[in-house]
Formats: sequence, C-alpha cells, structure tokens
Amino acid sequence: MTDRAIYHKMIEIVDKLDRINQYQSIDGFIRDLEYHVDQLDYFYNVLTSKGSGDPSTTFYLPKHIPNEHQVAYFNLTRGFPKELYGGHWCYVYKRLKTKLLVIPMTSVKEDSAEIDPEFELDIKIKEFKNSNLARLQLSDMRTIDIQRLYIKKGFYDVETKREDIIAHMRNFLL
Repeated sequence: MTDRAIYHKMIEIVDKLDRINQYQSIDGFIRDLEYHVDQLDYFYNVLTSKGSGDPSTTFYLPKHIPNEHQVAYFNLTRGFPKELYGGHWCYVYKRLKTKLLVIPMTSVKEDSAEIDPEFELDIKIKEFKNSNLARLQLSDMRTIDIQRLYIKKGFYDVETKREDIIAHMRNFLL
C-alpha cells in the first residue's frame, strides 16, 4: 500500500470514528492506536533488525517475565465495547513460550457490585499495592504477546491457592 493510499484509508477511518456518536473515548482509542503502532515499529525496526532480520523468527523476550500464578500489568489495548481494555493487572494463568494466557482483573471495593460466580472469581494477592483482593474477569480471558507487559510495575504473588483457581476455571470452561 502506498503512502497516499494509507493516508486516504486513515481519513476514511477518522470519518467513521466521527460518525460513532456514542463512542466516548476517541482520545483513548488514538493513544492505544499510537501505542500499538509504536510497538509494531519497535518489533519490526528494532528487534527484527537486531535479530535474524526475519520477523517470523524474531521474538520479544524481556529480562523478567511473570510466572504462572502471579499478577502483572499489561496493555490490553482497545477492543469491542464490552471488553476490558487499556492497562490492566492480569492474572497469569499459563505461559505459552512468548505468549501468556491471562485473566484481566478489576479492583474489589466497598461499593463494588456483587460477584457473578459464573464469570468472576475473587482472589487474594500478597502485598498488592491496590488492595489484597481482586476480581478475575473470566469472560475477558485471552492470550496475549509478552510484548504487552509493563515490567516496571512489577509482579505480585497470589495468595489464593492455584488449585482453587484451576478448579474454578475447569468449571467455567467445561
């Protein structure tokens, strides 16, 4: 696609966004789009060129990677209206080489809605700065690339027994 074609396609996208009157966070969408493009730029123009030169054999591996049964912070970017998006603490359920199966979390506060046991699970986190109680949003579980990780926010161990979370997940999925 030529630069001119890309420019015209972007204008079409801006026009469509302008027509979506109920879309509340155009600024957030633009920030997420810029983040995504920056990450692609880093992957293709830095990592790939430092590696083999072939994107299919290039992988991002940070110095520190969260373990299964830990909590870490990731940028989930924007998706569809009812999905969790942006920066979120997530429970690392499974490591899959350079990808992670994560379950996004939300805070449990005094005024939080009652838990929906079909789609949510409250867990305790050791020395977590936000609160020691968080709610796993099982319906927003997804596999993400490790490049979405914010290492500087650190990792936290989960107090809730892994076996209990796995049993809940088994019931949820099966």
